[in-house]
Amino acid sequence: MIARSLLTIGACTALAGCAKPAAPVPPPCAADIVLSADATKRGIPVEATSGGRCLAARAEAGDVAAQLRLGDFYHDAPGTMPLIDRRGHQVHWYRLAADRGSPAGAWAAVQLIDTNRDIQVPNDALAYLFVAVKAGIPEAGDYLVDQWQDGRIDPGKLWRLRRWLATPGVLPNDMRTAIIDGLNAPPDELLEE
Repeated sequence: MIARSLLTIGACTALAGCAKPAAPVPPPCAADIVLSADATKRGIPVEATSGGRCLAARAEAGDVAAQLRLGDFYHDAPGTMPLIDRRGHQVHWYRLAADRGSPAGAWAAVQLIDTNRDIQVPNDALAYLFVAVKAGIPEAGDYLVDQWQDGRIDPGKLWRLRRWLATPGVLPNDMRTAIIDGLNAPPDELLEE
């Protein structure tokens, strides 16, 4: 019986069917924490520095502000970072923030993920784009319309968003109208024929 219980627990964990206990939330970082680009210039990720370790622990535990701060650090840091995948770090931290519902993280993730304009917008970038549009980020609405008109979005993937846009008051009226009008216009590729 005990062996069977242990087997069940192991299978449950292996199949990710059990609820995982919440990770302990690390203590807050100092308010005046400074993330220095000096370490990254030497090939050391900022997460390996004393201030960066604190923020990374908070970010991994679900602190959206810490996730955005780390993503912004890699985005805004001047100069080169030898031996560090700068873009990879940005995508990681912004995705974590987006997955927690951050519109700013979602919009930043879209711009990093959707880099090949010759193919359809990747599904994960499109999902993050919808989060940013629904949060009322004007650039995200413009981007959505541009990608639609360039023929980079499958019409079937817009069905739920179109239904959401049909509800008055979900966005400022001028933004909502501009997106609806843009999505109702035929894609540019049809206009060329």
